[in-house]
Amino acid sequence: MSERLPPPPTEYFFERFPWNNQWILFCVALVVSGFDYLAGPIVFFPILFVVPVALLAWNHGLRTALGLGALLCIIRFSIQYAAWGIPYTLPVAIINAGVRLAVLFIITFLCAKLSQQTQALRARVRTLEGFLPTCGFCKDIRDEAGNWHQMEEYITSRSEATFSHGVCPKCAAKHYGDVLNKDSKDTAPPAA
Repeated sequence: MSERLPPPPTEYFFERFPWNNQWILFCVALVVSGFDYLAGPIVFFPILFVVPVALLAWNHGLRTALGLGALLCIIRFSIQYAAWGIPYTLPVAIINAGVRLAVLFIITFLCAKLSQQTQALRARVRTLEGFLPTCGFCKDIRDEAGNWHQMEEYITSRSEATFSHGVCPKCAAKHYGDVLNKDSKDTAPPAA
């Protein structure tokens, strides 16, 4: 039996290195937090928080991205509260942090769901559908690259199907008819 084919290379740049490495994305998030701190209390960079969190949601799942989003919001609130002092009341600062967190979580959730649907669609596209060019003699199948594969190998590598082999009655009679007839004469009761 053959192994499953590896997933095809992606056409999206953000699914390749370095954008799919969670540690690099974590470092990018810390750099964005640093820019946010250096910009001071007047200029806000929370929109840049979306980039590493969305990439993490796409490539590594919802839970990891939500954790990073919460961490970024906590860092932002801590910088705002400890380093700069809050120019407005604490309840307003908490509400702002909550709104920032909610928006980041919504974007993260949407990116993770879109990633799941894209992966499911890719898996569906890889399954067998449509016409399969087969050899009229040996029944091998030609793939997209023009290479010929044994039917069982081709179908097993591109679907959830597996094969077992046997002999149907028609082929048994055609190829083993003399053996079958001999066996039936040996086991038949004698004629009276």
